Amino acid sequence: MYVIMAISIIIAIYFFLEMKDEGRVGILLVWTYILFALAIGMALVSALFNAASNPQSLKKMALNIGFLVVVFGVSYMLASSAQTPVTEALPTGPPSAMAMKLTDMGLKVTYFLFALTILVALLGPAIAAIRNR
Repeated sequence: MYVIMAISIIIAIYFFLEMKDEGRVGILLVWTYILFALAIGMALVSALFNAASNPQSLKKMALNIGFLVVVFGVSYMLASSAQTPVTEALPTGPPSAMAMKLTDMGLKVTYFLFALTILVALLGPAIAAIRNR
């Protein structure tokens, strides 16, 4: 963990101090991809260890994965691939229809999960108080 923190600090210092090199953004993005892949891998390994030590948790994990598949599926179906005036005016040209649809899907998933988080945070204590009467 300390090695990852040290590498991140070195890359951050390089990013902010090396102002004339355009490749610094690429290095930062590659490091971000590496950290993201590491986080996903560790989450999967942790889930597998939990499933091996507690087989009853497989049912709960399957329900959670099913819920996420439904959320992503509904968001994909509701997503639009329409171009906007901003995307049409990009110097590199407008993005593809699939890129627009996936971007819209990601936004819808984020909005829904954020709203669900707020709802659970607000209603959770109220429901617990009613149950513990």
